[in-house]
Amino acid sequence: MKKFHSLYKSALFSYLIDPLFYVSSLLTILFCAFRFFFGSKFFVAGLGSTDLRPFFNSVPLISILTIPLLTFRLRSLLLDDSIPVKPFQRFFALSTSSFTAFSLPLLLLISIPLSVSRFGSVEPGQCLAGFFGLFLYGFSASALSAFFFAIFYSSPALPLIFSAVVLALVNFLHLLPLYVKTGSLLAFFCKAFSFAWHFDSFSKGILDSRNFFYYIAASFVLLLLSTHFEFKRLGKKSSRLTILLFTLILFLLSASSQNLYFRFDLTREKQFTVSPASKNLLSSLESDLHITYFRSAELKNLYPQTEDVLEFLQDYASSQKNITLTLEKADEEKLKALGIQGQQIRHDNGTKTEFVTVYSAVLLQYLEKSSIIPFVLSTQTLEYDLSQRVQQFISQKERKLYLLCGNGRTIEESYMYVPAWLENRGFTVEVLNEFNAAQVLKSLTADDQIAIFGTKDFSSQEAILIENAIEKGCKAFFAASLYHTTIEDEWKISKPQNDLLISYLNGKGFAFENALVEDISCYPLTMQSGEGSTAEYTTVNYPLWTVLQNQKEAKQGATVFWASPLALYNDAEPLLFTTNLAWLQKPASNTGEDLFLTNPFTLPKTASQSDSQTGQFVVAAKKGNISLVSDQFFVSSLMTGFISGERTGDFRNYDYLTKELLNLRGEEELSALMQKSAPITALYKITDASQFNSARKGTIALNFIILPLLILALFVCIMLTRRHKR
Repeated sequence: MKKFHSLYKSALFSYLIDPLFYVSSLLTILFCAFRFFFGSKFFVAGLGSTDLRPFFNSVPLISILTIPLLTFRLRSLLLDDSIPVKPFQRFFALSTSSFTAFSLPLLLLISIPLSVSRFGSVEPGQCLAGFFGLFLYGFSASALSAFFFAIFYSSPALPLIFSAVVLALVNFLHLLPLYVKTGSLLAFFCKAFSFAWHFDSFSKGILDSRNFFYYIAASFVLLLLSTHFEFKRLGKKSSRLTILLFTLILFLLSASSQNLYFRFDLTREKQFTVSPASKNLLSSLESDLHITYFRSAELKNLYPQTEDVLEFLQDYASSQKNITLTLEKADEEKLKALGIQGQQIRHDNGTKTEFVTVYSAVLLQYLEKSSIIPFVLSTQTLEYDLSQRVQQFISQKERKLYLLCGNGRTIEESYMYVPAWLENRGFTVEVLNEFNAAQVLKSLTADDQIAIFGTKDFSSQEAILIENAIEKGCKAFFAASLYHTTIEDEWKISKPQNDLLISYLNGKGFAFENALVEDISCYPLTMQSGEGSTAEYTTVNYPLWTVLQNQKEAKQGATVFWASPLALYNDAEPLLFTTNLAWLQKPASNTGEDLFLTNPFTLPKTASQSDSQTGQFVVAAKKGNISLVSDQFFVSSLMTGFISGERTGDFRNYDYLTKELLNLRGEEELSALMQKSAPITALYKITDASQFNSARKGTIALNFIILPLLILALFVCIMLTRRHKR
């Protein structure tokens, strides 16, 4: 053991005096920081995310270059026959030393999650599991590189090249089926031997014994093979039978670990673990529940996330003895008969691009009832989707919801996403119009639920019918405003006269203030002037579109448009708040269509510019069977299009709508499951533009200047110390 420690220390010392080690450390730090902060557009408004996966996944990429270089530095120690250390101990000591040299810059890169925590919430569990997985990966990659130096001992260049090529291969092997058509057996081996595939769970915050054992087994086998080739180089005999038996035992243990394993979900919301609420719900099942997961083979090969889906379904089924899970290969004819449509994914095959139709659907069957989750790729909303269907099986009640528009618009045109969204969340939706509204409103009872968007155009008869239904106990969600805005053209704001439902809500405890909320946390509008080649774009913050930061009742945040603040009384409970730096814009007069200043270029951007005092204001509240958001365009399809990105939609308001509808029905546990499925990744902590720029500059300085200078300073200090001793 002393000889092992001596060799390990000698190898570490050789790194400390070698400029190659410092170059490697600089490359690791700069590459990982650049790829996370700039490659993933961390500082771009609306795109920045606190999810650390881009950072963790960048480390294996740079290791393709750095680990072979670090191992190359130890070539003289690998071939020095005068060192009195047994071959296995030698390769273990040198692999450990190259792994240590690889890990030192990783320890400095803890600066990335620390920097990110200034902007938003960082998952401590994801951080812990990610770094742990990187250390396992680093040791396996170091052992792999040492293995090639044991094979090609006579050439300094070949082991360097082969190490880099094979590391690249094992990092991207699982992606091979994406570009080349492979059989199921080859696809299985691509996944089984891919380093990146096994690292995926660590990067999400999961400790899985199967992946842990894979890295340990791979490292041990590589060390055994390196020892075998070292004996061959020295002209000595090695026990091939021993190596074969050890390898066979490791493969058998690896196979058994697929069935006997443990899996710890370290994420804050336990996103990949069945919650106590679901377990309690499943304990109420009085008969067998059958779950069938239909999955295309191509999809399984291309997306590791579908393995998370299968594993979550397995955990879900194991919660109760009367739940069975079946995994079936997707059969197109059978699925079409069930009413399940496939989804197309892009498949690059050599010189041509194809679109492959794939299936990933879940069928639930209970007694004579059945329900289908048509397409699922991840666990993000899976638990909610499962449990809300199970609850309907048990209660045998549908979530009937009526939608009614009262601002001169229609659900089909102005709120077109709402019915489909709520249907997908387990509601049975019926849209009311001028032909059927009165009849339905008269029949509403305490078991019914209605969502109302805008109130200014309701007749007195319709308003009275709505009030009577609420007084009888009907649950009502209002997206209503004291003022009306023309959202298609110049954003002129007027105050409707004789809005009976606004008066009714005022009397129930929801008093609308005669003002509009503005906030320093707001949406950045991109305005265009000119067309074609002369077009110019300007981005300006628009305080009247207030971006609500994540809070108890909206863990992902939300956006409200031209909202009036609420002054609550009579036990009304506040739900959504602005920041503490919000302010109010008072109307210029009591009548007309130009009550407020709405031009984005002339609108004051801070409270000081508008001579107003800052404070926190309520924009959503609840009392009894009424929930209110003071914004009639809260889930407008037009406004959703404004604030959504080119590739992803901003549907946080729809999640809030769903949550409140569930809460009104007394289904708080299901509501909590839906919020659990949405981890907070937004950059919400800094709302002031100048503070954000300051934090951005500090982050860039720390990761791109201070850390590299620290590495260079260490190199200079060691060189000066050596020179002084000499």
